[in-house]
Amino acid sequence: MLVSVLVALAGGAAVGMSRSINGRLAMDRGAFRASFWNHFIGFVLLSLFVVAFHRQAFGLLGGVPAWAFTGGIVGAMFVALSSYVFPRIGAARSSLLIIGGQMITGLMIDILRGTAEISIGQPAGVALILLGIYLTRYSR
Repeated sequence: MLVSVLVALAGGAAVGMSRSINGRLAMDRGAFRASFWNHFIGFVLLSLFVVAFHRQAFGLLGGVPAWAFTGGIVGAMFVALSSYVFPRIGAARSSLLIIGGQMITGLMIDILRGTAEISIGQPAGVALILLGIYLTRYSR
């Protein structure tokens, strides 16, 4: 479990760094061009990884429902939108808003799908994130 937590924290750090870097690129080239280069370079890197280590994975695509590939569209929208907002409102506020959106959406998905037991801690956590967003926005 500890390894999974550390990997998740490292993933969060990578998202923060990626958003900051793409935000800087977006200042010079625009959010959509920054998003394009982010995805193009990621595509090349992951293609090389798959060809080198997981060639058999291509044969597994036939069993995947078509809607499952829409995650790429959502991911591209995320990169473009965050590349746009990071240079405008800063890394801390952007990160809080992104995490807040993720928590609220995750909680809604869990409720709608009935896949997790809802405890008082989940809405309380969302409320604390929203309070943090409010405090970073309105306190000086």
